[in-house]
Amino acid sequence: MLESTEFGQREDRRVQVANPFLEILGAAMILMSILPARAQEPVVQSSDFNLTTIDGVSIHVHQKIGAHPSKVPVLLIHGTWGDGRTWDFRNRSVIDHLAVHGYDVYALDLRGMGLSDHPRNYFTIDILNRVSDAVTVASYIVAHTGRAPVAVGWSQGGVITGILAASYPQLVAGVGLFSVAPHGFSVPPQFVPLLQSILASGVDRFLPMQSEINQVVFGTDPLTGKSTMSPDAEATFYSISEADSVQAIGEEVTPAFFNAVLVPAWPTIHVPALVVDGSLDPLVGEQCWISSLKLRPEP
Repeated sequence: MLESTEFGQREDRRVQVANPFLEILGAAMILMSILPARAQEPVVQSSDFNLTTIDGVSIHVHQKIGAHPSKVPVLLIHGTWGDGRTWDFRNRSVIDHLAVHGYDVYALDLRGMGLSDHPRNYFTIDILNRVSDAVTVASYIVAHTGRAPVAVGWSQGGVITGILAASYPQLVAGVGLFSVAPHGFSVPPQFVPLLQSILASGVDRFLPMQSEINQVVFGTDPLTGKSTMSPDAEATFYSISEADSVQAIGEEVTPAFFNAVLVPAWPTIHVPALVVDGSLDPLVGEQCWISSLKLRPEP
């Protein structure tokens, strides 16, 4: 087993992982979130293509590889309000970092987001049919490379990654779960009335204001009073954000959905895993995650 730091937003713990890729990925993610933009590593080759899911939805995939792709493929699954560009910020790209280190990297746009199909009615989008988006891309990777990818998801993407790993173990070689709640995401109290009004309004999609996303998704450092993300990273994230499915958002914060689908799934995931979370995460909470997965931090 290799040791890997479990990066919280301000508090570090240590867990055991069995895949050096996951250690590299954890470092890349934390650096992307807190450091100013700077020159990237050597140029990588990129391509874009679309795949069709079993229910006929066109899913956009962005792929990048370096000069010597020799390591396990990687599938990156974005979170709420984002798309595949979440992993590809200019001058702070996680995809580029991994590609330069020899990984064959794929980032999809979930249905309704980015360059994937946008339905007229977003009530047709839920977490389970977004799992089929991930299944489609992971199946393509296996068919074209002969290797199952390490699947990495952030927020809602982590929920999708967990279901993918539990339901289709043949399609994943490992998982990275970034800011994922074991029993359903919690909503900061000041935003509960807003969420309730959105769910009751009948709208099928919703995009918060930038200040709301900063507070709900990234949180505030109580010592400095500032966001845990750098200002330019926050601005970049919001610039690529778009209204997301209220149906899927509602499932994220519904314990009934997690109890029915996710809680039984977590113990069935037996591939190497990296759990990335922190005690200041406004939607999850580090201690909740650690106790749920029975991960024992080292002193």
